[in-house]
Amino acid sequence: MGYKYKKGSNFERELKKMFENKGFAVVRSAGSHGIDLIVGKKGKIYAFECKTTSKEKFYISKEDVDKLIGFSETFGAHPYIALKMNGKILFINPHLLTTSGKNYSLDYYKICPIATDFKELIGEGKQIKFELI
Repeated sequence: MGYKYKKGSNFERELKKMFENKGFAVVRSAGSHGIDLIVGKKGKIYAFECKTTSKEKFYISKEDVDKLIGFSETFGAHPYIALKMNGKILFINPHLLTTSGKNYSLDYYKICPIATDFKELIGEGKQIKFELI
């Protein structure tokens, strides 16, 4: 088992435990199937592609994102890329990403404003919205 695979599977298990601790039912899909976790609670269903990096920039293939979106549409789930970057867990709606090639570039400083944190995703945190006057 390679280091990258082990690092990724450890992150999947970490997320699985986080959701279970908040009362969600979780299914982990071991191996590379395009969907790593399916999470649900009281009618809210999420599908996650999990990625981890120690760098400030990460690339995810358009193919992986398309698989996540396609599965989620068929299953009736909300798709998210769960990205552990610099030790921080971010949840990114793949519909907000743009690409001009085969990969999406996830730059930490550009992704943070559109990403959701764990508490906000599960409905425990509040997103602060500012109104322009």
